[in-house]
Amino acid sequence: MRLLAWSCVVLFLCSGLPPAAAQGFRESLGSAVSGAHTVQVGAQGQGLAPDDFQRLALERNADLLAVRQDIAAARGFVTQARLRPNPGVDVSVTSGRPLGSPGERAFDVGYAHTIELGGKRARRIDVAQVGVEIAEFLVADRERLLRADIHARYAEALAAARNFATLGELYELNDRSLRVATQRVSEGEGAPLERILLQVEVGRMAADRSLAGGAAERAFTALKLASGMPPSDSLVLRGELTTPGVDVSLDQAVERALMQRPDLKAARAEEARADAELRLAGAERVPDVIGVVRYEQNSTRFEQFGTTASGQIVPLRDTDRTLTAGVSIPLPFANRNQGAIEAAQARRQAAALRRQYIEQSVRADVRAAFAQYVGARQAIDAFDGQVIKQVQQTVNIIRTSYELGESQLLDLVQEQRRLVETQKAFTDVLKELYIARATLEAAVGGELR
Repeated sequence: MRLLAWSCVVLFLCSGLPPAAAQGFRESLGSAVSGAHTVQVGAQGQGLAPDDFQRLALERNADLLAVRQDIAAARGFVTQARLRPNPGVDVSVTSGRPLGSPGERAFDVGYAHTIELGGKRARRIDVAQVGVEIAEFLVADRERLLRADIHARYAEALAAARNFATLGELYELNDRSLRVATQRVSEGEGAPLERILLQVEVGRMAADRSLAGGAAERAFTALKLASGMPPSDSLVLRGELTTPGVDVSLDQAVERALMQRPDLKAARAEEARADAELRLAGAERVPDVIGVVRYEQNSTRFEQFGTTASGQIVPLRDTDRTLTAGVSIPLPFANRNQGAIEAAQARRQAAALRRQYIEQSVRADVRAAFAQYVGARQAIDAFDGQVIKQVQQTVNIIRTSYELGESQLLDLVQEQRRLVETQKAFTDVLKELYIARATLEAAVGGELR
């Protein structure tokens, strides 16, 4: 009834539209739609599959490349932790001339070497090496999330392109029917109302197709961004919204996730680093020993004179040379590193609690993703692909019957709209299943083959 009422309004407004104007209307719509898209799926070129996008993302994604620099930084800390304390050298020259004692001079040079005790260097290296493991796990976790994001964006792009293609096919069919109706009206064999109804339907389909093209463009742009591709690059998708089944139970999926999720591994490594930091804080209670070696030379010139072995008169001088060796040991009476030990104990407790929370989060993620996948799989089973074929066959039969003059236009329009809604719904279900499987793989932390 709503379609009939709208058609009557259009008939009232456009009842004087001649066939030539109808032809111009159709051509203007066709030119507007044909230039509104650049999306391509598999028909041209070899195209890119999800694995190709993942490879590009792992090579080009700027955010991932930035995270990978944390590994190099952590390795730098290991290098620093291996270094031993630098020795020290001090040199001094003494003169009594500025104070009226020109005969007093002294020179000394000393060498100091720090000897670390308590295993501090080994403890530092342990802390730094765990930091490298943490950085590697965090990079692996970022790659895990990036793969899931690529799958989701790929599904969005492929679903949008699929809807665009569906609307394009229906647009062409309606355009053909409009030509038939226009020809009938020009020959006096058809009612102008049918032509106007088809013009309305073609215009609505063109608008829907333009919107679908814009949605596809946005999805393609998002996929390029995640993959590290320049926005101006052309993109052709390869593949379908189909996924293989999953042969793991919920308990098996949870067990695998607890074993291989990189974010959980990073949390466990953080706990190990907190233990290493506590051991380092305990080792730093032991004071270091500083070994010292010093050479001194003191010269004094007197006002009296003496003679040398050859009888020459020279001023009297006295030169003393000494070599000193010793050690400097701090006395840990007040500062025994109590504050650092207390802080390390708190960090260890916090790391343990954080690891427990992430374990709970992993279990929850897997359960939620598994439920999402099961629901999407059940929706696919309920929404058999044969439904699309049956509706398509019905539309073809009614269209052929209409073009032969044996069916009503309203029947064709209603069946076409039902076909569009059915195909969109089926595409959404396929997309949800594709994303649900990718989400489950991300929750488990590995591929499900």
